Amino acid sequence: MPRSNRLHFWVILTLLGFFLAGAPPGPAWGAEPVTVWSGAPDQKAVALTFDDGPSPVYTPQIMALFKLYQAHGTFFVMGHRVEQYPGLVQGLIKAGHEVGNHSFSHPRLTKIAQLSRERELERTAVDLDLLGCPQSERLFRPPYSAYDDRLKAYLAHTHRRLVLWSIDSGDWQGLAAPAIIKNVLSRVRNGAIIIFHDNNEDAQADRHPTVEALRTILPALKAAGYRMVTVSELLHRHGSPCQPGEGKD
Repeated sequence: MPRSNRLHFWVILTLLGFFLAGAPPGPAWGAEPVTVWSGAPDQKAVALTFDDGPSPVYTPQIMALFKLYQAHGTFFVMGHRVEQYPGLVQGLIKAGHEVGNHSFSHPRLTKIAQLSRERELERTAVDLDLLGCPQSERLFRPPYSAYDDRLKAYLAHTHRRLVLWSIDSGDWQGLAAPAIIKNVLSRVRNGAIIIFHDNNEDAQADRHPTVEALRTILPALKAAGYRMVTVSELLHRHGSPCQPGEGKD
């Protein structure tokens, strides 16, 4: 069976099992909040996050910079790009980065029917599962950061967390590198979750300014004593659930 047909088969099978059985197996998180904006203010650490990828042009450049400065990030990927570039996602996982769910096709979830939004999440979850990262979809960032109470309830029911951000780099506006640098370094603080983009919804954006800004931001954060960690690490969940050799939580 061709890979694309196998993928669609498993997507349908997993969605069917999900809707028949309810929530997927896994522990509930008790009192932990569903919606997350930042980590603890008493730790000298920040989480750099990237939306809309992976990109065959920009994601590898960002990974190279992270390796240079011994940093790790969290990449919220779109399912249809996961299917296009599975090797990039596997590369992120192998390098110790965290991979989160950013929907399949980047709709504004507050404007579509509940069944459609669930399909957007679950198809991407299956895509990541097939690449050996079955728990990565526990972190979800909605396109356009748009959410409502019904989405939060669904995420809580499926044991996921809604990851937002406390510092916006502004790169989505098409800013030049100096403006991105200023937006980040002038506002950085302990526990910050910083949002960048390594692509955009239609793969037309120029992310060279983001890459250039990171050439200054990463060494500046390191010199200031910040650890650059994944979102899960920032939230004291003992590291990325997708790092090789570590247990899945």
